[in-house]
Amino acid sequence: MYQVSKTRRLILIAILAAISTILMVFPVIPLFGGFMKLDFSIVIVLIGMYLLNLKGALTILLLRSVLKVLLFNSGVSDWVGMPMNIVAMALFISIIWLFTNKEHGLRIKNYAIGAIFGTLVMTGVMAILNWVYAIPLYEKFANFSLQSVGLNLHQWIVAMVLPFNLIQGFVLAIIAGLVIFPMASYLMHQQLRFKK
Repeated sequence: MYQVSKTRRLILIAILAAISTILMVFPVIPLFGGFMKLDFSIVIVLIGMYLLNLKGALTILLLRSVLKVLLFNSGVSDWVGMPMNIVAMALFISIIWLFTNKEHGLRIKNYAIGAIFGTLVMTGVMAILNWVYAIPLYEKFANFSLQSVGLNLHQWIVAMVLPFNLIQGFVLAIIAGLVIFPMASYLMHQQLRFKK
């Protein structure tokens, strides 16, 4: 079994990042009155993770984030939200990888456990980041006020941030699983080819 050249590996990363960028923009499902949006770009990043490895997936994640900001910048929303999105998705996929890498195997049970832990960790970290980072910056630079939606910071975290991230994690894990598992053997075979 031959190993694919570094050039072909980089081409694959670029292609997956481009597809992921498009999915980040179209379609987007708004939740909670449109304040938070669910996108499916992470499905492509997860496919990239099983084609390459965690390092490759994180590279795709960073590249699609840069492309989104450069090509489809929506101002303060991106400058504040994109770093949080990167942190959230990096945590999510890294924890899934811990449960499904070569040592544990890409099995539905391992994937489900990883997705559950990944979702819970991501949700907790996003609650903290909203508290200390996002909301203060949105209030300062985006003319956003929690009072305008009738909530204080604690209520916002409990009523919006926690449910959104839990829903996001579970929905993305299910959709990605429905895409990944039918072609799991193919992905594992390709991962060996793309391995350094």
